[in-house]
Amino acid sequence: MILGGAETGLHKFGDTGPRVLLSHCSLAHSGAWRGVIGHLGAVRAEALDLPGHGLTELDPSRRPRRQAADALLDALGDEPAHLVGHSFGGGAVLRAALDRPEAVASVTLIEPMMFYLLAEDDPIAIAEGLATARYIDAVAEGNAVRAAEEFMTLWGNGAAWADVPQKLKDYSIARMGFVAASADDVAGRGADQITLDEIASLPCPVQLIAGAQTRDSALAICEKIASRMSTRPHLVAGAGHMVPISHPAEVAALIRPLL
Repeated sequence: MILGGAETGLHKFGDTGPRVLLSHCSLAHSGAWRGVIGHLGAVRAEALDLPGHGLTELDPSRRPRRQAADALLDALGDEPAHLVGHSFGGGAVLRAALDRPEAVASVTLIEPMMFYLLAEDDPIAIAEGLATARYIDAVAEGNAVRAAEEFMTLWGNGAAWADVPQKLKDYSIARMGFVAASADDVAGRGADQITLDEIASLPCPVQLIAGAQTRDSALAICEKIASRMSTRPHLVAGAGHMVPISHPAEVAALIRPLL
């Protein structure tokens, strides 16, 4: 299907109830939402593959977040929908919501990767920058295997790289170029980045969800956004960054009230 000017994987679940559009994290695909969707009840859910993931082509003429947001905007249609985004997908749904707020019923951000919201001299931001440099440098050196191992160790499900199934290793290695290409989306400090004031200006409900055992940087981002809206992020006990996959019932229970 052509969405946002590029061939895009769009997988639909259910035919009655509120519309829910979902955008997954880097190195995953739309199928990562099956667990959450299965616990939402009657919904018309549509999960999109990120650029270069699943069935979606990567358009090198645009930044990945822009391409993902353009696809979401095309998918929105005329009926307001609830947007759910995890990690990189969080920034994508935010960009779409800010571009067309009248078409959005609610926004759920699950550990959105927006490192630029942290102050440059914040120790958490400094530590994250050093960690990020390891896999970005590995991509630049042509070592996608080492890059994938570094990335998955930081942001995976907690499994050691040696224990990751080969099929998932291969999928991740093949998409480390996307991770490098999207680095400016999640960490750049350009004037086009989404601001806290813009997020707070959205007229619809916005909630933050994080794993209680996630990385410090992910939690700090959630807390910063939530604080600007005078609220707190929902923390899922026992979960890390991959909370929508590891704890789908708990995440769905937090989304349902917004529907």
